Amino acid sequence: MREKIQKKLKEIGGDNLQIKESSKSVEKKQKEIFVSIITQFKDVWEKSNALQRDHGVNLVQYEEKYYKIIELLVYELYGSRAAEIIMWWVYDVENPKKEDYYIYDKENKTKHIVKSVSQLYSVLRKMKVLK
Repeated sequence: MREKIQKKLKEIGGDNLQIKESSKSVEKKQKEIFVSIITQFKDVWEKSNALQRDHGVNLVQYEEKYYKIIELLVYELYGSRAAEIIMWWVYDVENPKKEDYYIYDKENKTKHIVKSVSQLYSVLRKMKVLK
C-alpha cells in the first residue's frame, strides 16, 4: 500500500520529488517494532517454561542457541544498557499486571513502574538508554 502511494506521488511530482517520513511516524513505527519483538520473545520464553513446568519437557539444549541469537540481536539493536533491562523483563518479570515491577533510574533517582512492554519502551526512551 505504501509503495503504491509513493509511486503515485512520484508520478504526480516527478522524479525529483522527495518523500520524508515525519519523526512522529518513525517513532511510532519503532515503538510498534519494539513491542512486537519483545512481546514475542517473552511469549516464547514463557511457553517453553510452561512446557517444562507442566509436562516435564526440557528444551533448553535445543533452544539455548536461539535465545543467544535473539539476545545478541537485542543488544545490537537497542544497546547494552537497554538490552540488560529488556532481558530482565523477558526472563525475570512474571505477571506484571498483578505485581509492581519497576526500573530505578540512578541518574535521575526516579522509580518507573512498568506493567507492559509498551510502558517498558516509554521508560527506556525517557531514560535515554535506547540506541
